[in-house]
Amino acid sequence: MLILDELFEQWLTHKSTVKRRNGVQTEISPRTASDYRRIYQAHLEKALGKQRVCDISMAVLHRHYQKLQRVSLEGLRKAMGIMNQVMEEAMRRQLVEMSPTLALKPKIYNATPNPPRERWLPIGELQALWSALEEGVTGGGALAAGGRGVAASTVLSGSVANAIKMIILTAVRRGEVISMQWAHLDGDRWTIPETKSGRPHVVTLSPLAQAIIEEQRMICSPISPYVFESSTKLGHSITGDALMRALDRLQKRKMAEFESFSVHDLRRSVANCCGIELGAGPLEIEHMLNHQISDKLLRTYQAGALRNPEKLRALFLRWGEFVAQNIAANPNAVAQHPSNVVTVQFGKR
Repeated sequence: MLILDELFEQWLTHKSTVKRRNGVQTEISPRTASDYRRIYQAHLEKALGKQRVCDISMAVLHRHYQKLQRVSLEGLRKAMGIMNQVMEEAMRRQLVEMSPTLALKPKIYNATPNPPRERWLPIGELQALWSALEEGVTGGGALAAGGRGVAASTVLSGSVANAIKMIILTAVRRGEVISMQWAHLDGDRWTIPETKSGRPHVVTLSPLAQAIIEEQRMICSPISPYVFESSTKLGHSITGDALMRALDRLQKRKMAEFESFSVHDLRRSVANCCGIELGAGPLEIEHMLNHQISDKLLRTYQAGALRNPEKLRALFLRWGEFVAQNIAANPNAVAQHPSNVVTVQFGKR
């Protein structure tokens, strides 16, 4: 009889290799498969992995879920989602007569999903954030002081600050920016090979974005394949958790007067500002965000946009120029970070 570890691996392999109806894309992307494995290892493997599937009862799961409830409601919710799918697979294989997860709902454990976030930063708040990012890496050890981007009284490292700036400039996901490698760059083209949508995404780097990457060349060690290298673990990238922790510290110390926001809220901010400030259309913005359109008719129009990469390239460049002129180019930031004097000039092209 299979144990849960074995069934999970078989289920994940199937999910990662089975083709969708169009015969092109796998059911889940490599990134999603990696996320599933991480959640399983963090919240399920130790307690349940060696148990036979047929021995995992509702009572067993309930006791484990109660323990997870005291640790992390988000972790519990994600673990429950994986267990639901794995035990459905067990039913399909007739390993169990009935899934023990059917009556166990997140609501029982106060782990229901939060309502969709609507927080986004208008231009004034993005200006304040950019200035705070500049101030957060000043001091002894900062790049401007001849160091490697880690100030003595730092709120965040140079790599973390620049990664957040890159999200503002490109609207990419947190996992995509921390995974950026030098091998993915070709001039002003950044090709993200693995994305949530399951297809590669080509980002055009504006002059300001390229200037940030050149700054990273001075910060990173020669052995690092990653553009945004960790300051504590050379040769490795910064982590998504490091971005979140740094942004939280930054808000508490330098932006306490603003409503709190997350890393992902920055993507929503770029989307809204591109529509408001640049007049970009919804499909252009969806293309920029590399979203998969669920509506078949709209997806047909999006396919036409994908055949016109110059339109997307122009939007990236327009937004990058707007950021250089209206968000990054303020007197405080220029005074604190000499490299920003260059970015003011980009808007004059």
